[in-house]
Amino acid sequence: MDKSDEGQAFLGKPDLYYRGVIIKLFPSNNMGLVRTQSGREIAFSYSLVVLLGHIKSPNDLKEGQEVGYDLGWTSNGLKVTKIKTYPEFLPEGGDPDLEGQGNQGQQTPS
Repeated sequence: MDKSDEGQAFLGKPDLYYRGVIIKLFPSNNMGLVRTQSGREIAFSYSLVVLLGHIKSPNDLKEGQEVGYDLGWTSNGLKVTKIKTYPEFLPEGGDPDLEGQGNQGQQTPS
């Protein structure tokens, strides 16, 4: 599969990063795992990964979060070297900038 084709799961402008999901974080070991779209699990180190996007610290990553990533060869084999995070499109409570989106199904007090 071509990198540009893998971006279709995310809304917005496609980029050239592979797509995956963070499946496990090990904060005490400063490591995590990304599952690729083909099902392969690839590790990353908090101290070696470059973060792009709205999250600036590996401690803010969440299991189940969809990310873009890039790979590189290290002395320990193939690892995730870059992780690009994307903003969540519908934050809790709705987006006040989206007219009518944040209060669906809620009644206003009279």
